[in-house]
Amino acid sequence: MPIAIQSSRARRRVIVVAPPDTRWRDFQELVRAAVQETPELTDWNWIIDDQGPMDDVDVAEMAATGEAFRRLAAAPERRTYTVVVTRDRHFPTWARVIDLNYGNRMHHPAPTLEAASALLDRLEAGPADSGWKRTTDGAQ
Repeated sequence: MPIAIQSSRARRRVIVVAPPDTRWRDFQELVRAAVQETPELTDWNWIIDDQGPMDDVDVAEMAATGEAFRRLAAAPERRTYTVVVTRDRHFPTWARVIDLNYGNRMHHPAPTLEAASALLDRLEAGPADSGWKRTTDGAQ
């Protein structure tokens, strides 16, 4: 099954479903191609449904994708979010490393696609008003 990318212009959101056995390099190449083709996607919030997990993470590939997001963003100062559907208990620590490469984009975990969407709703409402705080499982 191939990686699926859906986008909603009205919600300014992208959802990527990475099925089991997705290779990290393939995922990164697809994301970079999508933002090269449609740069405005770098200013939208993303959900990545990692059904894998993708265990062959390559830091250089991740940094190259972060550089593409920073370079192509029309509003690089605007806070954006990526929520990753994962049960990896170490992801919150890894997210801090990822954040270093993406400018003003913050990465968060969520246990399900529904929880990821709800978390983005709260983040988009504004962290000061939502009562949201970072936890290891993406819950409040």
